[in-house]
Amino acid sequence: MSDSSPLLEVTDLCTTFTTPTGPVAAVSGVSFTLNHDETLGIVGESGSGKTVLSRTVMGLQPRRNVVVTGSSRLNGVELVGASEAEKRRVWGLEVAMIFQDPMTSLNPVMRIGKQIDEILRVRRGLSRSAARDRAIELLELVGIPSPTQRYREYPGALSGGMRQRVVIAAALAGSPQLLMADEPTTGLDVTIQAQILNLLDDLRARLRMSVVLVTHDLGVVATRTSRLVVMYAGRVVEVGSTRDLFARHRMPYTRALLEGSPRLSNPAHTRLVTIPGRPPNLAQLPAGCSFAPRCAYATAQCHVERPELQPADGLGHYFACWNPLPTPTGVS
Repeated sequence: MSDSSPLLEVTDLCTTFTTPTGPVAAVSGVSFTLNHDETLGIVGESGSGKTVLSRTVMGLQPRRNVVVTGSSRLNGVELVGASEAEKRRVWGLEVAMIFQDPMTSLNPVMRIGKQIDEILRVRRGLSRSAARDRAIELLELVGIPSPTQRYREYPGALSGGMRQRVVIAAALAGSPQLLMADEPTTGLDVTIQAQILNLLDDLRARLRMSVVLVTHDLGVVATRTSRLVVMYAGRVVEVGSTRDLFARHRMPYTRALLEGSPRLSNPAHTRLVTIPGRPPNLAQLPAGCSFAPRCAYATAQCHVERPELQPADGLGHYFACWNPLPTPTGVS
């Protein structure tokens, strides 16, 4: 595929879980594209469907009790409905994923270096000595000091930030074109969060990868993404360039997320603004707009008729709302 074609094309993707109380649509009709050498942010509250979406895009959903429809094409290769053998040819080599808790990705009783070696030997076909040398290079690439020494250590000997760097090194072992990062800074202090995010941005530029950054924190994506997909109750409710969504968002839910983000301009101990109410039960979604019960702008129409995405301008900005914010709003 040429660089002029999207690296990733997601079209009308749906993920429905079969539960004892009935079907639960965790992802409903999601569509977006990702270009080469681009960072896309997927944002939303916990339970909005963003993690399920990222796993579905990669083809990581189990075959039992899950129905996936739509399309997820990576370099033109369809992952929805692909066989395990077909997906294994893609995993690690074309797309890799970083999960939010590095200790769930690392084997606590296996030395760090051996865990990266295994990927290099199985996925890249390197010899034992070549895999060791490359693993040490990857540890150095992600900023781990004394990589030769760390190569021989166990995950428990490292801090949370260092373990996340090891996970990133392992993800890069197959030289993927796409890196999916699901809440990669959860549980880390603010300084380490910034280091990890700066590392991902630097690696994207140096290795010419594309990155999908999944997070609930708009502060994480503010300066590190070119486009944003805002999700609520399994659906895309606003999408556009990061700059446009921060400055001229139209969806009240997007504004609520922005207002709930901490700002340096606020005095110390300022209470964060919270969104009233609770996220909907995906097994019992209300009629109409799912955000309507929590929205200050909701009208009778919002409670009975679901809005579809509509263009805000001619520049790829879309929103799903019957009563969009009346005027563009700036954010500091």
